[in-house]
Amino acid sequence: MRPEGSLTYWVPERLRQGFCGVGRAAQALVELEPVNAQARKAFSRQREKMERRRKPHLDRRGAVIQSVPGFWANVIANHPQMSALITDEDEDMLSYMVSLEVEEEKHPVHLCKIMLFFRSNPYFQNKVITKEYLVNITEYRASHSTPIEWYLDYEVEAYRRRHHNSSLNFFNWFSDHNFAGSNKIAESPDRSYVRTCGAIPCNTTRG
Repeated sequence: MRPEGSLTYWVPERLRQGFCGVGRAAQALVELEPVNAQARKAFSRQREKMERRRKPHLDRRGAVIQSVPGFWANVIANHPQMSALITDEDEDMLSYMVSLEVEEEKHPVHLCKIMLFFRSNPYFQNKVITKEYLVNITEYRASHSTPIEWYLDYEVEAYRRRHHNSSLNFFNWFSDHNFAGSNKIAESPDRSYVRTCGAIPCNTTRG
């Protein structure tokens, strides 16, 4: 018996079936979540395993690269897009570069970190210069760059290069994420060198 004052609505059969279908789909997703979680853990373990297997190879390759004088200066200066940024001074600074590494973090945000490693040189004190990019589906955006700690003997020239040079040069581009053109990442002509962080002008990637 229907309670006094209650209303009864007629619901078409197709609509009623649709509601039931949505409910069943939602229930199926809930039931699949443990399976998805297990799959994510398995993928993470497999990725870590592959990274451990790759590390000795990357270390050996890094040692070979470090034994080649001026390797990174030549790679970057001869890159089709990067070459436009390289001045003679940049090339000399890059001759002290010994390694390049890329790290990728996906939590709490998708972040790509490019790190340049240098031996002692007459220009700056930094052993590592870092540039970070926030990455999403449609774009990447420079979010942080390591300030370069110039030696006093070169500080005046570094200031001139930054404030009185209308053209973008490599170290201004890399070390200041607020600099015009800083968001650009040179596209590698060899796509096998590229990982999910975006195109980079090298083949040494980790993370």
